[in-house]
Amino acid sequence: MKFLQNSNTRIRANRSFGRDIFIYLASDPTVSIGGGFTNPTFTKRTFLDSLDVLIRHDLPLRVYKINDGRTQIQRTQDPLLPGEYEVESDGYLAVTDAPYYQRTSSAMSTLSSSGRVKSFPAAVRDRDRRCVITGLSTTERELLQQRWTKYEAAHIFLWLSIVLDERDGSINSPQNGLLLQWTGHGLFDQYEISINPNDEYRIVCFLDDSLGLAGRQLDHVCRDRGHPHHANNNILFWHFQQAVLANMRAVGEPIFDEDIPPGSDSMNAILSGPVPTERMEFELSKRLGDVMRAQGSFLIK
Repeated sequence: MKFLQNSNTRIRANRSFGRDIFIYLASDPTVSIGGGFTNPTFTKRTFLDSLDVLIRHDLPLRVYKINDGRTQIQRTQDPLLPGEYEVESDGYLAVTDAPYYQRTSSAMSTLSSSGRVKSFPAAVRDRDRRCVITGLSTTERELLQQRWTKYEAAHIFLWLSIVLDERDGSINSPQNGLLLQWTGHGLFDQYEISINPNDEYRIVCFLDDSLGLAGRQLDHVCRDRGHPHHANNNILFWHFQQAVLANMRAVGEPIFDEDIPPGSDSMNAILSGPVPTERMEFELSKRLGDVMRAQGSFLIK
């Protein structure tokens, strides 16, 4: 099977191994433009919403399961079945060239680790008090002791140029955060799971539903519009778009191995891994940005 290669992908990404969904444009049915994995969270509605991100088009898309009687896929909550799918339209069709932004847990962890940005996890914890993806709630004793062993405050959007609808629109605004179990945080940072705010905030697993998230929606506690620090819909959808690009375009993007033991040569581990130049630039830019934010240089008013 032929795959359309990402222009900036130097190795075959792990995300494509074992795919059971394959996507073709009707204009060239011999080359797969990407694909994905079936699991209980990946519905027909999710698939069609993902194609709207993956494919540039000026008229509505029509999607058919190949060798299945040309039955058009409808926007329902039924699970998508494994197979090959063809996309056609009466207008323009092309795979999007929208940029994908690498992110790593190690770099994201520095965002709330110093100076004036230490309030980020505190504000997210105070608002959510549970994992907003799995629903695991803190106990009364955990709240009394302020013990957050099972939870981490995750950033949704990762760049400095964020502007939110509250006065302090910095990247460390609680509107840019979700409280997650530590297992879910890693999956969220690597875009393996995301939230589609345009589909009643349903949680989508792009690889495996290892946390049993089928049918779950983002907890209302973090998206209550009456709360001054509710999670921002625009950046939730940005994360969903990035997850589509990471997992479904061409062979997908690399998944970083971040299990670097203390005392190891972390720079060598990065340089010997996938897309080393891009990852090194990202790591350095985030650390530099954290220092400058702590000095007040990058706060957006």
